[in-house]
Amino acid sequence: MNEAWLTKWGSGSVAGMDAEHETEVTLDDTLDVLEELTQQSFQAHETCRKLAAKAREIRHALDELAADLRSRHNILGRLTGAAMAKLAESMELLARKADEMATKSLVAAELCETAENAMFDAYRPLQQATEDTGLEVPAARIHNEN
Repeated sequence: MNEAWLTKWGSGSVAGMDAEHETEVTLDDTLDVLEELTQQSFQAHETCRKLAAKAREIRHALDELAADLRSRHNILGRLTGAAMAKLAESMELLARKADEMATKSLVAAELCETAENAMFDAYRPLQQATEDTGLEVPAARIHNEN
């Protein structure tokens, strides 16, 4: 092959590709990241569910403690009652926020999983066809349109 032609038009290797077309992002790396995000989102969902349950347990325990302090220990003070009520309210707020986070993290997990499946379905056949034809990179879609 003529060296001048190779210099002008490139050798056909990825290293000779114009910079605007080069990328270090691979399909496998992207699918791995999406899979990891899916797993982390499902884990966050479970963690948030447990957090909400524990916060509600604490809220009920605070209610029982407040009743016990009033009835068995004769602690009826306004400040103590207000503090116990504030703590219980905080636990209820924490539980509601954890419920919200559980819902949102489940949605995130489902979206990541859907994106991973869609990318796999859309790009794996193209990647396989590229390998089967001996190309290093697929041709741009625009080159294959009429």
